[in-house]
Amino acid sequence: MMNLTERAARKFALIKAAKGIKKEIEQAGLENLKVLAESDISIVGTYLNGCSPQKKAELRRDLNTLLSFSITIDMVLDELARQMPELGSLMQGREPYRQTEIQKIGQFLKGSQGLTT
Repeated sequence: MMNLTERAARKFALIKAAKGIKKEIEQAGLENLKVLAESDISIVGTYLNGCSPQKKAELRRDLNTLLSFSITIDMVLDELARQMPELGSLMQGREPYRQTEIQKIGQFLKGSQGLTT
């Protein structure tokens, strides 16, 4: 069982991760992401394919840190949807697409090269 300090640190890490993703989404433009999602093109794959090796290493480190706090990618997406309701409505009813994106993140963390859009 987690104590209060551990729960607070976990919640903080979750909120911070979602805010970081929100910042990236705002830079890319929500409308652009909607077009990709509606066309069943992987947002995660598109983003990762455009990242430098240094950025990919940073992302792996950050994601692995979240996982070490027992924070799942689903939890991050749910928090992101809470912070950005317009994104939440985009994800709503698109469970297969969401699961595919989560799998791409898993592949990325494992170092798999299968990150095409």
